[in-house]
Amino acid sequence: MKKIATVAAVALGCMAINTQASETLGGNEILAVQKGGVANKTYAKGKPHLRIATYNIGKNEAADNVADFTALNSAIKRINADIIAVPEVDNKTQRSQKIDQLKTLAEANKMHYAFGKALDFDGGEYGLGLLSKYKILHSQVVKLPSGDAEQRVVLLAQVDVPGFDSAPIIMVTHLDWQKDPTVRTGQARYLLDLSIGDAGSDFKDIASSIKILAGDFNSTRDEQPLKEIRYFFNEVAKQGTDTRSWPAVNPAIDIDHIFTFKGQKWNVKNLTIPANSPEFNWSAASDHLPVIADLELTEQ
Repeated sequence: MKKIATVAAVALGCMAINTQASETLGGNEILAVQKGGVANKTYAKGKPHLRIATYNIGKNEAADNVADFTALNSAIKRINADIIAVPEVDNKTQRSQKIDQLKTLAEANKMHYAFGKALDFDGGEYGLGLLSKYKILHSQVVKLPSGDAEQRVVLLAQVDVPGFDSAPIIMVTHLDWQKDPTVRTGQARYLLDLSIGDAGSDFKDIASSIKILAGDFNSTRDEQPLKEIRYFFNEVAKQGTDTRSWPAVNPAIDIDHIFTFKGQKWNVKNLTIPANSPEFNWSAASDHLPVIADLELTEQ
């Protein structure tokens, strides 16, 4: 949730590039006609599937010793997702004993990773990241408009997921935490601009690409920032599923979310937000619970 911090951007086999959200868009821009791109396709059989999660690890501060990743590694194994969006990661900060947290988790769980630095902090970096069972083809870090508040970013990572005709782009973010939603709303709008190519990125065909947006939005579904997100994205939801994810020990609000772009259609096969149980104490691993979705693509 509300955290001051820092992250470094790296992927196994990929370099992340920082892009500044340098101009404020007026909302009346004329979109260019796109040529080429990812063609529409429906799947009657052999539908591609993806298990994706978002899990704010809280810089491993829930551990008695921030150098001990036993609980977090156990949590990631239990999540067992193809791709995990990971907000709140330290990279070699003093407070985290100079550990590259994302690399540590990736190596322990035999996953690829991409790191997105939001800012320099405490002798290292702070930001967010992505863990993936599959190769990350390319990643990029884009700064979100943050004004005088703590700098926030979005990490875009294209992942070579088996069974997909076109590699999906995963957008990982962690929006501003302040009670006043003004900054958060502006950040949400910029995410929309990125998703349709109305703000610069390395991804030429991003408007027509398969896209999933996930992370800690510091907003419940009824707040304005998520209303903005739903202009281009559908929230992954399943009737009867309680989506409260914070605080992990006794969840009160839903601030961790997964969205799919409206250019695609997905079946939500399952949506899980696990709770503390005799089998596993999730609140000993993080102050957030993971949100885990099993998705089946029906239209590209």
